[in-house]
Amino acid sequence: MPPSQLKRLRTSLREQGVTGPQRSKKQKKQASQNGALRDSRIHRRTALHDIREKFNPFEVKAPSKTKYEFASNKTLGGRVGKEAVSRPGVTKGLGEENVRRLSYYTLFVAVDSLS
Repeated sequence: MPPSQLKRLRTSLREQGVTGPQRSKKQKKQASQNGALRDSRIHRRTALHDIREKFNPFEVKAPSKTKYEFASNKTLGGRVGKEAVSRPGVTKGLGEENVRRLSYYTLFVAVDSLS
């Protein structure tokens, strides 16, 4: 049986160096003076972004295959271009945000016109 998602997450965090043994006060102080603390924050942020991308396969929707070869997304040179990948969850979130913003704006204009 494959390992659970939590176990996979913990091992990937350990491999990326995000988690590990705790450092002493002296080591933390030296790291902050050297500027290594800022570099580790940047490294941690990029590692967490990569892990999130890897662990959420349902966030990305691959394009459907075309039925015929000539109907594919070929470029002028004849090579097949990069396939477009959509993110329906992100798009839906942006759409909901726009609806909220628009409804707030129309409500504000309606109340302002009554005054």
